[in-house]
Amino acid sequence: MKELTSRQFIFITLFAMLSTKILTIQPLVYEHAGKDSIWSIFLGIVFDFSILIFVVWLLQKHKDISFYDLLKKTFGTVVTKILLVFMFVFILLKALFLYQETYSYFLQILFTEIPLLVYVIPALFVTGYFAVKGITTIARSMEIFSVFIIIGVLVCTLTAIDGVSTDYILPFFENGISPTLEGFEAQIFYRGNAIMLLLFMGKIDFNKHFNLKFYSYNIALRLAVLGIGLLFYMVYGPSVKYVEFTLADLPQYDPFVSDLGRFNWLSLVICTLALFLTSSTFLYLLTLIGRWVFNLKRSFIPTCISIALVVILAYINQFSLTVMAQKVAAEWQYITVVILAMFMLLTIILLCVRRQKWTKC
Repeated sequence: MKELTSRQFIFITLFAMLSTKILTIQPLVYEHAGKDSIWSIFLGIVFDFSILIFVVWLLQKHKDISFYDLLKKTFGTVVTKILLVFMFVFILLKALFLYQETYSYFLQILFTEIPLLVYVIPALFVTGYFAVKGITTIARSMEIFSVFIIIGVLVCTLTAIDGVSTDYILPFFENGISPTLEGFEAQIFYRGNAIMLLLFMGKIDFNKHFNLKFYSYNIALRLAVLGIGLLFYMVYGPSVKYVEFTLADLPQYDPFVSDLGRFNWLSLVICTLALFLTSSTFLYLLTLIGRWVFNLKRSFIPTCISIALVVILAYINQFSLTVMAQKVAAEWQYITVVILAMFMLLTIILLCVRRQKWTKC
């Protein structure tokens, strides 16, 4: 029996996109692209969607074999484990960014200072618990909370509509195409999440209406992300550089909403749910790779190892999103691109290689 229904797989992809695309990416891109930031985000969305189409097609083509078995039959055990280690590093960096993003978010919304242990222990315990329980538990939780998150996002964004000004985004391409490309390059670390979906190969029960629902929901959410970014830029304009979190600050622009006090707690609940569930998914994938690499049947040990690595790297970065972002912009984005390119090449190789023992996967 498959671990995921088509509906649950759709929610996993949507939550991953929601958690990494509507919180911090808009201010980051504006620093590089200015008025053309929305076009940089559009390029990123197209880039992501292209990879997603390719990966989902591959998942459907090999729906009865795991990614690990497919690699092993193609490259052998040793090469397979080396490739999985590269993917582990890729996902670990993504997970680390999510944990630090959540911590920085709490610092802004709740208190100016939160002792690390007050955040680290509950966050890692909750996400670690979900990772050990498995992807089915995570996906079911996403199904339950999805309606509340959608309503919350709508409320947070609609309250800012009165403050829009097209002067902040027009004219387009005033300084040529270079700022747009620089903005795209700056957000590259946020892209490529679809590569991780390869690890769900063989775990999804695809139904006959999957493609219609999957691409309809994904396109709708990507348009929503683009719309939130456009709204954010039209509301804040040049002052975007002083804003750290998109969804948290949009409601506060409206004077009536600001007078209500602590309205941003709504965005706190929304983003906490989305970030924790997505972090749990990433931690589950790290656990899955650990089980494959070390031939383990249980999830507890690889989950603990993954959590330990997250904590060590977080302390190296002083558990600061700013420090992490600076390192990403300076160094890690290029490492990520290399890993991303390697796995795109890998999937192409998998499609080109023809071996009789797995021609009918």
